[in-house]
Amino acid sequence: MGDASEEVTDSRPVVYVTGFGPFPSHAVNASQMAVEGLLNSKLEKELGVKLVTETVKVEYDYVQKIVPERWRSLKPKLTVHVGVSGQAETLTLEQLAHNNGYNRRDNCGCMPNAGLCSPDGDQVIHSGIQMDLISRTINKNTNLNLPCVKSTDPGRFLCDFIYYLSLKEDRLRSAFIHVPTLNKFSAQDISAAVAAAIKEMYKQVVERDTLKGEENGLSPKMECAGTMEEEREELAETKVAV
Repeated sequence: MGDASEEVTDSRPVVYVTGFGPFPSHAVNASQMAVEGLLNSKLEKELGVKLVTETVKVEYDYVQKIVPERWRSLKPKLTVHVGVSGQAETLTLEQLAHNNGYNRRDNCGCMPNAGLCSPDGDQVIHSGIQMDLISRTINKNTNLNLPCVKSTDPGRFLCDFIYYLSLKEDRLRSAFIHVPTLNKFSAQDISAAVAAAIKEMYKQVVERDTLKGEENGLSPKMECAGTMEEEREELAETKVAV
C-alpha cells in the first residue's frame, strides 16, 4: 500500500482512493476514516493491485491541481473518490458529476470562477461504471451492515467537483462513493462497505479491458499497456452533455 505523494514503482495496477479532510460540521470526516481503514483490508491481495490512498483538502484550487497530477503520475487502473454526506443513510454510489453550480465556499472561503469546474467541459459526465449493478451486489452481501443505492446528485460541492475532474480524465475508470456520518455507522462498517464496492468497480474495469483486448486481438498484458490512451479517445467520443 502507498501514499499518493510517493513515486509508484510497483508493476501492479494502481487503485487510487481518496477521502476528504475535515470541514465545517464534519470535524472528523467519515470519508477519511473509511479510506484509512482500507489500509487494513485485503484489497491489494484479493485484486492483485497497488492500493494508493490520499486525504484531500476541502479546497477547490487544491483539488483542481492534484487530480490531473495524480492521473499523470499514478496512471490508475481505477480511481475512487469518497466523500461524506450528512443526508446519506446508506452507501451511495454516484453515477455522474456536474460542471456548473459550485456556489458553496470551501475551507478557504473560495469558490470556482463562475461556479465552473472546467470552462470548456460538458455540463454533465457519466461514469462508465454501472453503479446500479454494484449496488445490487452490495445489497446481497449479508456480511455488510450498510445498504447501498445509486445516486445522480453528488451535491455541487467538493465531492461533485473532484468527481467531475476525474471523469474528465477518464470516465471509464472513475467512481465516487458517498458515505454516511460516523454517528450512523461505525468507521469499520463504512470501510468494509467501501472496500466491497471498490472490488465490484474494479471487476467491471477489468472485464471491460479484457473484452476490449480480445476484440483488438491483444493479450491481457499487451492490452493493459495501451488501455489508457485508447480509453481517453473513447472518452472524447462518449461524454454526455446535458
